[in-house]
Amino acid sequence: MSTVTLRRRAKQPEANLVGMTHNPLGPRNPVNQNTTHNLFPEQEAFLETLEKTPPNALTACALWRAHELVAHLTAGAVEISLNLEAALNSLPIPATRSFLEREAPYREMADQRLRNELLASLERVSRALHAVLVKDPDAVVPWSGRSMVVATFVNHLRSELALHRWDLQGDDETGNVLLSQPELTAHAVTVLGKLLVDQTAEWTGAVGPLIVGTPDAPSVVVSQDSNGRQMLFGDDNLDPTIVADAGARLLLLWGRMPNDPRRVSAPGDPSPLAELRALLSGY
Repeated sequence: MSTVTLRRRAKQPEANLVGMTHNPLGPRNPVNQNTTHNLFPEQEAFLETLEKTPPNALTACALWRAHELVAHLTAGAVEISLNLEAALNSLPIPATRSFLEREAPYREMADQRLRNELLASLERVSRALHAVLVKDPDAVVPWSGRSMVVATFVNHLRSELALHRWDLQGDDETGNVLLSQPELTAHAVTVLGKLLVDQTAEWTGAVGPLIVGTPDAPSVVVSQDSNGRQMLFGDDNLDPTIVADAGARLLLLWGRMPNDPRRVSAPGDPSPLAELRALLSGY
């Protein structure tokens, strides 16, 4: 089956991203981090992988082909854009639509048109992020029933592009570099943690806290107490019940498992890993 060609514009000079001090795929041009909005290198790595992927190819996302995955990314970028554009123009901010509602029209598109819409949506959301962050680097908007710091959308989109590239490609060197960036793990824990651990209905925490360690990085602790489930960074002196390299750990936190199982280990016994995978499987 032939692949679909993406109609991309020429690359623009790359800029540092919010919270990022290096580019794992090459140098960036320095800019004020408070006004950055660029999604490189995650965007380019995703698009390069997508160009080699037929629309009907299966992905690591259950029941999603590449076409459905692209519809998800396109709809998400448009939804963020609609929110930020309303905020910029002092208009009522629309309620965040469900995945199903906002993705439906994109799933119905022919694949070539959908892929072109993806490019347009990424350009659109980059412009909107730039405009808002230039105006107010600390801007906050309502999003999905809560308040969202606009700057966190940058790392969220970067995370989505890196993770969904892995869903298409699986383990490779480029993906591991992208997924190992500490700010993407920080986003998963500090911004999305509660959402990630609340996807599965049944989990009591009976085996105790799940401590996911990575060499030379803070541990991530998933636990449950009277306040409910939580995902937090832990103290350095905690003994991990699960150990993974940085990229593999981010995959685990997003409900995935690296293709190479040797990238993850369970120092005591495998039950904490089984608990973690069951708990985080719903996102």
